[in-house]
Amino acid sequence: MFDSLRSNLSTRRALGAIAFSLFLAACGTTNGVTAGAQPNTYTVTGKATGTRMSWVTARNAAMDAATDYCKQRSQRVSIKSEATSGVRSLEEQTSTVSFSCVPENAAARG
Repeated sequence: MFDSLRSNLSTRRALGAIAFSLFLAACGTTNGVTAGAQPNTYTVTGKATGTRMSWVTARNAAMDAATDYCKQRSQRVSIKSEATSGVRSLEEQTSTVSFSCVPENAAARG
């Protein structure tokens, strides 16, 4: 009985450690905002690895960085283009966003 309980606890700890590692692996990072090719444009690349939805995590990291960059300037983000790469769940997925910052009261362009 105690052996069974010990085995069950050991399995739960192992599963918990695996779940925690997957959680950490799914976190997105960015390379930081850099000046773009055109005046007043910027580029940021989000990266993520470890889950089937890593491209979403990478995209969210890039979009969050772009939004934060513009908010620091009391402006809002205007996305110019986006490119993604990486196709397998265990490869690094990237999302590179090109954007500019526009005044908060500027009409939204669609």
